[in-house]
Amino acid sequence: MNAGYSDSNPSPVLAATTEAPPASRHPDALQRRARRPEPHTHAEAAPARRFYFTIDCDWVPGSQVGLEALLDCCDRYGIRGTIFFAGRFAEAYPDLVRTCLRQGHQLGTHGWAHGGLEEDENFRTAPYEQQRQWIRRATDAVEKAAGVRPVVFRAPNLWISETTLRVLEEEGYHYDSSVPARRFDMGLGRVHYLKYFGAPRDPYRPSRSNLNRAGDSTIVEMPPSSCLFPLNLATLRTVGLSPFQRMVRWIGRRSRHLVFYCHPAEFVRAEDQQFPPTMSKWNQNGMGPENLSLIEDLLAFILTLRYIPSRMTDTATRHLDLTPPGVLRAGNFQPDRTYREEEQR
Repeated sequence: MNAGYSDSNPSPVLAATTEAPPASRHPDALQRRARRPEPHTHAEAAPARRFYFTIDCDWVPGSQVGLEALLDCCDRYGIRGTIFFAGRFAEAYPDLVRTCLRQGHQLGTHGWAHGGLEEDENFRTAPYEQQRQWIRRATDAVEKAAGVRPVVFRAPNLWISETTLRVLEEEGYHYDSSVPARRFDMGLGRVHYLKYFGAPRDPYRPSRSNLNRAGDSTIVEMPPSSCLFPLNLATLRTVGLSPFQRMVRWIGRRSRHLVFYCHPAEFVRAEDQQFPPTMSKWNQNGMGPENLSLIEDLLAFILTLRYIPSRMTDTATRHLDLTPPGVLRAGNFQPDRTYREEEQR
């Protein structure tokens, strides 16, 4: 963990010492899921908690089977999520992209050929023209497949820069979900830099000159949730359900927005997919259809906390006050000491 970040509450990943068995192994798991609470209504006084289930479709031939399984899972739980497509994935599986749209999911882009390259697309360092080419090609591929133009973007590996923001604005995008606020992977993942560690964890409009600060961009930034380590399936697979639930609760005390992501490739055995030679064996370990039970257990838990499953474009501008020039927060936001301390750091 990064020594420059202090909080009165330690990371739940470190605090957890034992792991409860996954909910799907209990005999009453199905009954508990069947009794999941009904979503909040807008008439309630308390600001709603929003859960954004997002899927990053990398260009990995064979992974489309994992996306099909995820769509079935979302349908069972009434989840409408946001699905980010690498352009080549959308080009190769247009019928599947259309299925996602037909089932009510929001479509976004995720680079052009991310996932299938030995040297990946790096939006942190690539020049303006190169980034524009990647984004345009991916945008055109998704639009051709589904008949709608995507307006949501997530950078491969969350490698983003101020140049990326400029391209997104010019290409007509409205939302991004790439800034790795409060995340540092300590050599285990892909985020090994601290430039945006202190960025707001709640949705905000970034500064065009520094994504770390709120500003007047036309893009709404929806940072993927993190508690030093990211709130994604790779972390869930590594630490187990009980420590991951602690992470969710820890984040929930600091933000009303919970952004989770996973990859279709994680639900298909590695030997049934085509990865570039540079893909580490560590990343391929633990892939398989059994991970779907982890997602089901997580969704059941999230719903008991009375989060409202939401697509990014459904809620961001409607539930945010985006007019003040300062740090932007959810509509009807009730600040407490934790939030004020965050703003002073």
